[in-house]
Amino acid sequence: MEHTSEDARVLIRAAKGVHAERHGVETFLPGSRLSFLEAARRTGIRSDRQRYYDAIEDLEYEGAIEWDPSARYARGDKHYVITQGGLHDLGSTGTSAGTVAIQDGPQKLFEG
Repeated sequence: MEHTSEDARVLIRAAKGVHAERHGVETFLPGSRLSFLEAARRTGIRSDRQRYYDAIEDLEYEGAIEWDPSARYARGDKHYVITQGGLHDLGSTGTSAGTVAIQDGPQKLFEG
């Protein structure tokens, strides 16, 4: 997402935050639906302005999000899901959700 606008980066981070609050950060995986309308409210980007649509278009173009085909009959704003590339890009700027730390040695389950 190196060529993505600052609005797009702010919007996707806010959408990740909304998802984490509602479902837990562990469930933020490829295919997770994103709430961009709520993210826009939180960031002060008005969803009825071109700035919002440009940010969404940037994210789509970069492959960070894609339209959710299972929501083809949904009314209102388009439904988007995060892609593996979008998760990777979010992880490179902070902590990556959906990953598990690998331990160096065996873990003791019982001490006796």
